[in-house]
Amino acid sequence: MTSMLNEDELIARARRGDREAFADLYQRYLPMIYAYVRARVFSDPDAEDLTEQVFLRAFQSLARYRPRGWPYSAFLYRIARHLVIDHVRRSRREATVEMTGEPAEARPSTDDVLIRQEDGRRLLLALDRLPADYQEVIRLRLLLALPTATAAVWLGRSEGAVRVLLHRALQALRRELGVTHDG
Repeated sequence: MTSMLNEDELIARARRGDREAFADLYQRYLPMIYAYVRARVFSDPDAEDLTEQVFLRAFQSLARYRPRGWPYSAFLYRIARHLVIDHVRRSRREATVEMTGEPAEARPSTDDVLIRQEDGRRLLLALDRLPADYQEVIRLRLLLALPTATAAVWLGRSEGAVRVLLHRALQALRRELGVTHDG
């Protein structure tokens, strides 16, 4: 059974054509990659398609993969990030789409839910106006709740740089939302 093998052993076996080893890598990283993609595209079908493309590209790139001291998840994340960026650019060119989740007719109509939805919509629109690196750090640290160390690997920055980036990103988000600190 391959599930007890470490990541390096699984990658080596997958490179030699062991589909079970790649299937184990897939099962190991699927939830994390799907969560990342889903947080970016706000559509289950698109997230599923993009996640499938991530693993297809990862499989096709096994021969060229070099760890460089980073976990395999960082490699998968970079593929996902590029696919999501391409998808978002393509979507914006095709049509201006409001990315808020489910259709209004499927939502309960209570005042509290409507207020939360409007707040969420404002937050998403404000987040979308931020620079890409600010969006990325907010999604990784706050939406996906990744530890600073993991976000640092994924972003290719030091932990300190990630903390500073998150602080600046949150300041920019507050400005976009018109939130002020009154002491």
